[in-house]
Amino acid sequence: MEILLVIDIQQKYIGFYKDELLDAANSRIDEAKKQSIPIVYIRNIGVLGNIDGYELASELHVESELIFTKRFPDAFTNKEFAHKLKEMNVDTINVVGVDGRCCVFQTVMRAVKQGYKVKLYLDAIGARQSKFYAKELEEMKAAGVEC
Repeated sequence: MEILLVIDIQQKYIGFYKDELLDAANSRIDEAKKQSIPIVYIRNIGVLGNIDGYELASELHVESELIFTKRFPDAFTNKEFAHKLKEMNVDTINVVGVDGRCCVFQTVMRAVKQGYKVKLYLDAIGARQSKFYAKELEEMKAAGVEC
């Protein structure tokens, strides 16, 4: 089974990225919904687990109740999330979100290590430090991630 994974597109962060990022993510979400591809959302709540102030972006299309929180960059640190993917028989993870050089990168690399096929929708991934993101992007490609 294939899913669309939406990583950390939250009100707290969205202002750091170009407006087109949210539009592109919403387009990918709408496309997944039309194709009946499950959409899974990840919401960063920080190491302290502070839920307040870490809401999903107000204009983000939220099309499922599959919303998981994480306290660390790698979404697989949330055991409920990791278990749900196995329960759903997920084998392919399509990714949109922020930040490309941290949370997206760490989640993607863990997914690859766990045997998932991963595809990045680059038009819907934001990175605040693009110079450094280029290095992580090459690492992800070298690991077999489709871009």
